[in-house]
Amino acid sequence: MSDLYIDSDMLDRVRRNLRNIEDLLGKPIRAMADIDAKAMGAIELEHRMDEFGGEWAYGISQMKKFAKGAAKTLDAIEKQFDKLDVDLAAELSKAAKEK
Repeated sequence: MSDLYIDSDMLDRVRRNLRNIEDLLGKPIRAMADIDAKAMGAIELEHRMDEFGGEWAYGISQMKKFAKGAAKTLDAIEKQFDKLDVDLAAELSKAAKEK
């Protein structure tokens, strides 16, 4: 192996956290969906609560989408880093033998 280094434990933690975004935020969004805005009693507040719930759901769905993409990107980075590390080690070994 070469001198290249990546903290795989940290990478795994970040990737796991990104993949758990939906689980972490799913409960609050379901709770928001269960709120009955009509219980507020004021029509403007009802409309705003409904809008807020929709905005919240959209925001969380976007976070889920981006987190999933980020986790996939980390997978690709790790794979390419491992390949680069092996290739570099092989080239360094080859260069050392040629001396």
